[in-house]
Parts: sequence; structure tokens; C-alpha cells
Amino acid sequence: RKIKMEIQEELPNNGESFWSLYNKSQTKEKVLFVKMLKELCEILPKKLRTRGNKPLELSHLIFCLCMKGYCLKSGRRIIGELELCKEAKLIDKVPHFNTLFHYLRNTDITIVLEDLIKLTSLPLKSIERKFCCDSSGFGNAVLHDRWSQIRQNYNKHHKYFKAHISFGVLTNIVTACKITDGTQADSPLLPEMVNQTAENFKIEEWSADKGYLSRENYEAIFKYGALPLIPFKSNTTEKKKGSGIWAEMYNFFHKNQKLFMKKYHLRSNAESGFHMIKSRFGDLTQMKNEISAKNDVLVKILCHNLCVLVQELILLNVDVNFAQFKDKVAQAYL
Repeated sequence: RKIKMEIQEELPNNGESFWSLYNKSQTKEKVLFVKMLKELCEILPKKLRTRGNKPLELSHLIFCLCMKGYCLKSGRRIIGELELCKEAKLIDKVPHFNTLFHYLRNTDITIVLEDLIKLTSLPLKSIERKFCCDSSGFGNAVLHDRWSQIRQNYNKHHKYFKAHISFGVLTNIVTACKITDGTQADSPLLPEMVNQTAENFKIEEWSADKGYLSRENYEAIFKYGALPLIPFKSNTTEKKKGSGIWAEMYNFFHKNQKLFMKKYHLRSNAESGFHMIKSRFGDLTQMKNEISAKNDVLVKILCHNLCVLVQELILLNVDVNFAQFKDKVAQAYL
């Protein structure tokens, strides 16, 4: 928050204070969210390949799914909100609620949602330079235990889904994510998240907890010229085993531990990011089908990114223009 206030002081804001701008971002969130979502959907191709004689337009589908995720309503109860969107000419028609459930079971939607999450992070590419990653579980509504209650019970992990996410530490924007089964280990997925983030961002630092400690992960971060900040365990040795950065960071960690930990603790923004997602959009999914459940979690993350953009649009005067990515999206879905 302190860093945001320092950046905000350098931007034109008509003399408004940080908290005044923050209040404005919160009170106007829903209106700006819907407008931003509409602009995002307009750059999507018209049709989605699926079974049926009259497939729903992809832009129409994503709009409806995000409205469902944002409003925290069931498939039946979101229809009222979509009727209002139709009257406002945001959509042409209101789909049947079973149509939304049908498309959520489509694996093609998984790819689209992952791409849109990365796309919605691009307006902040000039701001974010430091990143962190972590994972957290999302359960099913038919289960009574929360992830916080069963995370230490490995036998119950198979009933949950894990969201592996990389965040920008300044705004908590999601730059890459992967939804897996609850038993999936964290460490092997770090290189993939680093690679996806590096496609669009200049990485200066990358922090993660001890669960990601490995020479492979140190090399995956350092190959982009970034400083890997993963604390070493008490039984870790200095042996390089082909990794020069491992030995250098090992010595840095033990000789300058206070400085290392000061930089490393930016990783706590991953906890803040998950709190933002779960407190705003819930930590449970109502879907019983596995593919539907994973897509439902991706919708939550996409809605989170749009909410972050709404906030930074006002706080940091960020330019959000999805139209500039239209050609890029068109090539991706040829």
C-alpha cells in the first residue's frame, strides 16, 4: 500500500488522496467491471467449436460466466442479472442456465480462460517487476471441510483442487495459473509459471517458499536474469551439481540473511492474493464435474484480475485497452 501511494503521488489525480481514489474504485467497481468485461469479450472470436447446431458465441459465453462468478449466484439465479445486461444491450440474448453448465464442461474453455487470465495482466506489464508464487486449495460445496482444515491431511487432498498461481507483488495481478488435483506437488510447476510470466513481463525478482526449493527452480528463474528468492532449508548443502546460481544464493542467504529475508517476504503477497480471491469470490465451487469445477475456479481468478484492473485504473491511472490485443487473440484462435 505504501508503494502504491508513492506511485500514485507521481500520477495526475486532480489532488485526490489515495483513500479517496480507493473509495472511488470500490464504489464504482461493478459498473467498471461490466464495462471492462464487455470490452474484453469484444476481442474474442465469434464462435466456439463445440457440438450442436447453434453454438454459443465465445464472447457471449465468457461474459455470462464471468457475471455468474462475479455476482456469486447459481446458474438459475444469474439469469435475472443477465436479463438486466440484455436490457442494457451488453448481450444479445440470455442463454438457458443449463447451457452455461454445458459449456463449463468443455475442455476448450479451460484453455480460453487461462489465456484470458494472462491477457488481463498485460495492462500492468509496465508496473510489475517482482513476482511470487504459491498454491491454495478450492473445495466442492458438497464437502463440509475447508481447505484450511484439511491441508495437513494428505488423504483428503484428492477431494480438492489446487490453484497454482503467480502474482505481481505490487497489485496482486495473476500472471499465470494452473488448476490441478489436490495431490499435485508445488515445486515441479514453478518453471512453467515463470516461463508464462516471462512471456509478457520483465522479471527482476521471484520469491517462493521452501516448498519450491530446488536447483532446477533456481535455474528456471535465473535464466531470465531474475533474482531467485527461495529460502534454504537447514539441511541444504552448497553443492552446485551444475547450478552456479545455487551456490551464489546459498552464500548470500547465509551471509546476508537479513537482506535476503527482507526481499523474500514480498512472497507474503501471494497470501494476500489468495485472500482477495477467496474472500471476494469464495473458496468453494458448486460444480460436481471435475472439468466444470476447474473452469469455475479459473472464472474466479479471471474475475479477480478484472477487479484488480478496475482498482488500478483509478489508483495508478493505468491504461486498460484490450482492443490493442485483438490481432494477438485472433491469431491464437485461428
